[in-house]
Amino acid sequence: MVVTRQGFTRIVATAFAGLGFPAEGPSIYEFPTEMFVQGGDLSPINRNIDRIIYGLTRWQPDTRKTGTFARPKVTVTGRDYDKAVTSMNFLFLRNSWGDGLPLVPPTEQRVNWILTGTDLAPSTVLGTVAPRAGIATVESVAVALAMSGGRPEYLPVLIAAVEAITDPGFGLWRINPTTCGVYPAVIVNGPAAAQIRLSSGYGVMGPDPQHPAAGPIGRALRLVQQNLGGAIPGTGTMAIFGAMRHINAVLAEDEDGLPPGWQPLSVERGFPRGANVLTVTPVSSATNILLSTTDSKTAKGAAREYLSTVAGFMRTPNSCAFTLPRTPDLPSGVVLIGRSWAAELAKVGYSKEALKAFLWENSKLPWAEAERTGLTTKMLIAGLPKDEPAPVAGRPEWLMLVIAGGMQSGQAYWMQTGNQTGVVSEEIRLPRRWDSLLEEAEKDLYSRVSCEDQAICPI
Repeated sequence: MVVTRQGFTRIVATAFAGLGFPAEGPSIYEFPTEMFVQGGDLSPINRNIDRIIYGLTRWQPDTRKTGTFARPKVTVTGRDYDKAVTSMNFLFLRNSWGDGLPLVPPTEQRVNWILTGTDLAPSTVLGTVAPRAGIATVESVAVALAMSGGRPEYLPVLIAAVEAITDPGFGLWRINPTTCGVYPAVIVNGPAAAQIRLSSGYGVMGPDPQHPAAGPIGRALRLVQQNLGGAIPGTGTMAIFGAMRHINAVLAEDEDGLPPGWQPLSVERGFPRGANVLTVTPVSSATNILLSTTDSKTAKGAAREYLSTVAGFMRTPNSCAFTLPRTPDLPSGVVLIGRSWAAELAKVGYSKEALKAFLWENSKLPWAEAERTGLTTKMLIAGLPKDEPAPVAGRPEWLMLVIAGGMQSGQAYWMQTGNQTGVVSEEIRLPRRWDSLLEEAEKDLYSRVSCEDQAICPI
């Protein structure tokens, strides 16, 4: 028996489905929202006490069988292919299987093509997707990638991302349903990132026809969260604003742009350099920081002033940052800087460790400022000492600093942490025919064609 407030009935039913209860959900009584505010009228409880007692003592579900099931395949017809595709998109929206953008039909032929991107059997279980706990198999993930317009060489990255978000340590059961606009940020290291043309340079998280992998991978990951995890607004997620959830955030670290002695994120996460690895962390907002002027007359002084600017943005009060005690795998947010600024910082003596230490120390939130913004209660719950400045991470080395973006200096990017859950890294498993997939991609997407063979010639 569940007593909940108005507007939460569907998300309660989704949560119960994730616990293995029948699809019709528990016995739920929905009370008006006004009853839950300070000084609210509690008389609806007295008027409905018999219904509550019935739910607690006599209600039984109609469904008595247990087990898993797969939905039957859907057939869509039309007078021609264009009409059939349009009808499919309308059908998927009516059933809440789409995201509002046009979908590519996930035909059996297309899904089988996507599946050539892995040596795993289609029935291989990758994890359960909270809150509804739909079972993510290799095939269901391939369907999502097909719908998003992806390619086979993207599948190993998507599989690793799904394994990461369904890892209990990531805490998708908090991230998907929350009222905060939290979404996964996926950071890829290793040669596979460049091989599938995942961007690490200019416009690293924006649209780029020369580096098209991020959009389909991120969108497919969102479709997995929605269609298997039930993260539909008002049903499986109560995120008030939604944030950048259409394609999440997917990028590669610019490892070639790392200054000498600086290690990539994957090595900091315990993997050997050169391994194909992705790291997933929850973020809730992002800020582009312009480093435009400085009063310093020395390069080192200018660097400190610029870093102080970044630290100031990192210090912006964020209630999501104070929900759990600090541990190494607790998200700290992600700082992105481009290779040119990283080179300048290294030139004036900053190691990556020293840079993290500066940002960590100078981004601490003063207790008095936290009091003004009403965060001190959450800070105490998180185990932070009273009256002491609060850091964004438990230790400087836990701060996530990633090299990405274009060649120019003068910019930084701060992705603020989302709900405090966990950071998870997974190795990306490439199939035996990896080289063949890359050759096919090169031919399909990047082979040179004469102007006479193109419908529109470049200017």
